[in-house]
This record gives sequence, structure tokens and C-alpha cells, in this order.
Amino acid sequence: MPTLASRRAVVSLLAVAPLAWALSACGGSGTADVTTAVDVPFVRLQALWPAQSVEQTYVIRTEAEWAAAWSVHEPLIVPPIPRPSVDFGRDMVLGLSRGSGPNGCHGLTIVRVVEEASQRVVHFRLSEPTAQQMCTQVIVALTDFVTVPRSDKPVVFRRAEG
Repeated sequence: MPTLASRRAVVSLLAVAPLAWALSACGGSGTADVTTAVDVPFVRLQALWPAQSVEQTYVIRTEAEWAAAWSVHEPLIVPPIPRPSVDFGRDMVLGLSRGSGPNGCHGLTIVRVVEEASQRVVHFRLSEPTAQQMCTQVIVALTDFVTVPRSDKPVVFRRAEG
């Protein structure tokens, strides 16, 4: 006659088997392999970006590309502030602009950069006011730039949920 311990082992195995089968069946979905995804550290480039209608993503690997992007987004401050220095032998700049927001409750922030096997993914969040939220009445830039360790992988930008 089976012991209580052996019956519990069989019941545990039967309870876990369908879960293991369901998880193994999920394998070929075509999505990124999360086992190889690694967060990439980044440093935000702080500036008073001007509010404008430019909607673009940026993958900047050279000083010339950085100068061109800066000329579009250079803060309108007198006296002008110098372009942040970037060591393009070691780092690169990732950024995006989604134009401008009509009030201070709108915003754009790069929240995460992830290294996957074949690409880097920049996750960004666009924020908007709720129906009952009071907002400052000022046009705001929806622009963000960060520096990350250099990579030659392709870069994609994805809007983060929440």
C-alpha cells in the first residue's frame, strides 16, 4: 500500500504537470527572448528643451550626428549653453521627440533601455492629464535624450504602458 508521502508526491506532480506543459507550449510566440534581455544603464541629458513640432527618434553614434540633433533641440537660453560632451568612443545618445504638449501635465520620459540578443529597445512613457487634474497652462517640450554605453545593434523605440 502506498505511503502518505508517496501519495502526496504523486498529487504534487499531477498538480504541477499541466502548468509545466502550458509554460512549455508558450515557447514559439516570436517575441523577444526575455532570458537574454538585460537593462542598459543610462544617464539623462538634462536641458530646457524647446517646445516645438518635431516628432523623431534619435540614435546618435557620432559627434556630427549629435551636433545636428542639438541644433534642432538646442535650449533657447541666453547666453546659449554648450552642447553636453559625449565620448562617442565609449557611449552613444538615444532620444526622441513627440512635439509639444499643451500644458504642464503632458510629458515624455525614457524609462528603460533594454539590450536584447539582436537589438536595443528604448521604452518611453508619454504622460497626459486625467480628467480631474489641474495643470499649469504652459506649452511643454515632449523631448528626452539619454546616453548609454555604445552598441552597433539596431535600436527600436516602444511606448511603455502605464
